[in-house]
Amino acid sequence: MLKIRFFDPADQLQPQKTTYQITNWSEYNQALIQRGRLTLWLDEDTIANWYYKGLNRPGGLYRYSDTCIQCGLSLKSVLKLAFRQTQGLMQSLIESMKLPLTVPSYSQLCRRQAQLTCSLKPLQPASDASKALHLVVDSTGLKVYGEGEWKVRKHGASKRRTWRKLHLAQDVATGELEAVELTTSAATDAETVKPLLAQIAHPICQLGGDGAYDQVQVYDALEARQIKPLIPPRSNAVIWINELGEDLMHPRNETVKLIDELGLATWKQQSGYHRRSLAETGMFRWKTLFGERLQSRLLVNQQVEVRLKAACLNRFTRLGMPKTVKKNSA
Repeated sequence: MLKIRFFDPADQLQPQKTTYQITNWSEYNQALIQRGRLTLWLDEDTIANWYYKGLNRPGGLYRYSDTCIQCGLSLKSVLKLAFRQTQGLMQSLIESMKLPLTVPSYSQLCRRQAQLTCSLKPLQPASDASKALHLVVDSTGLKVYGEGEWKVRKHGASKRRTWRKLHLAQDVATGELEAVELTTSAATDAETVKPLLAQIAHPICQLGGDGAYDQVQVYDALEARQIKPLIPPRSNAVIWINELGEDLMHPRNETVKLIDELGLATWKQQSGYHRRSLAETGMFRWKTLFGERLQSRLLVNQQVEVRLKAACLNRFTRLGMPKTVKKNSA
């Protein structure tokens, strides 16, 4: 059957989608290659601090340091290995580098994971620590166990499907993760804002989030740190009032009035709210590199696992990220 589509002059009035191009492709391409180098995870500092040095800890003296354990668990997370395969990989690396070192067993890696404290970022110089951060926050689900998506679509979900919620706070300027939190699926996004902020000692100028963060406890947590909220109120939002029925002097009320006056789309453009999409980009990078599943089964181990993965993702980010600019319209 022949279909005829008549020309509509209004089609020419539709705005064209903005396109971008990468200006540092050569450097970014080299950074992508560097991500696969195993020397990133077995550098000189790691080798120098391979064994534990210090006083006895509860339960006896540790032979392997936290740096050694973190190195093995990082390899396990990035390459998506089991504990036994991780031990074999570490042994092959030590043998190929001809180092006089021994390797922790898979059972030691498993036991030490729950006790490991992992920093997301290295210590920054004093000049960098004084810069205020612009953060964006978001959450996503990570599967613990359960059937795949094909089985769910075909036969429906079973009762044994279990998920965890991953909450990330990302720096807009650098793209690095400043804080990470893993909770059960019952926790709300608003509940995790305060724990995320507690992990960040640097000053924060503003925080952006979607409508799920439009709650009193979020604004209270931001006010305590003198952080400017960049959160769109919900569609049915009303002005908050005090006990006397008067309008409160609150950032949320100012946002509601601006949206009523300018419109939601104009407010998002003028306030810079669209930078929040970088949080969704961070989630996409996470699931592309590490997948949508957690390897650990206990919540305490899962929380260490996501911190290790966040530290690995920050290491990848520091190697190089693409710089994009808008293409000139023809």
